Amino acid sequence: MQSPFDGATPSLWASEILQRRRLVCGSILALGLSGPLAAAEHRDQLERIRSARVLRVAVPQDFPPFGFPQGNELAGFDISIAKMLSMHLGVSPQMVPVPSGDRLAALLEDRVDIIISSLGKTPEREKSIDFSSVYAPTYLGVFSQQKLSRDELLKLPAPVVGAAENSLEESLVRAFLPTAKIQGFKGSAALLDAYAAGHFEFFAGGNVLVESIKDVGLRTRVHQVALLKESPCYIGLRQNEARLKDEINRFLANIRSSGALMVNAMKWFRQSFSADMFK
Repeated sequence: MQSPFDGATPSLWASEILQRRRLVCGSILALGLSGPLAAAEHRDQLERIRSARVLRVAVPQDFPPFGFPQGNELAGFDISIAKMLSMHLGVSPQMVPVPSGDRLAALLEDRVDIIISSLGKTPEREKSIDFSSVYAPTYLGVFSQQKLSRDELLKLPAPVVGAAENSLEESLVRAFLPTAKIQGFKGSAALLDAYAAGHFEFFAGGNVLVESIKDVGLRTRVHQVALLKESPCYIGLRQNEARLKDEINRFLANIRSSGALMVNAMKWFRQSFSADMFK
């Protein structure tokens, strides 16, 4: 049988072979079969995490009791959740401390795989990322030692309120109390230190934030003046990652039913979660 290259010079052979390879590759690409490199690009997030054997988690580092330095490591409620989830997935945890205002960007820019950082769900955030089921049914409020009601707080001419910068509670206070003078802080530790020093009478934050006040006497005197928002915490992940979301929700259901979540809450919040709080 005569070869199609019979009688051709080596340079013509090379040219013909190159052309045919181009045609074949073009056909494969047209069919959506782009080879092992592209296949790796399109693996879902769960497969990539298990392949890398590492779970990169955006966590807080200055927001006790969710995440804060303890010796040479980070500790806290969210840190424990990240470690338990990594164990569930059979991979090593890589904690990536991320400021509150940079959490979504870190996820969308693929600097982390998921967010476990006291993350609340909002309609605006749902436009760009996805959320797990609830893992910490917390709420946001305005707190003080002053014996005031919500209505009495609203009547104050210019109350000074401390809040973490670029946080959900900061925006809620501005909407709820337009006359307030907001003092912003980089993290909750600085916020509580300033409050304990008497720099302002009110602060905004989650209910569990009160439990991280170091002065026990002060902690017992602080109470909620106004509820700003029910603010459960969710694990954040990129959109269209159904397998990863299902696996995270399976993990959260397991630690709720086993009691591990309640033990974690008692350790870091000094209070447990009732089943009703997840409804």
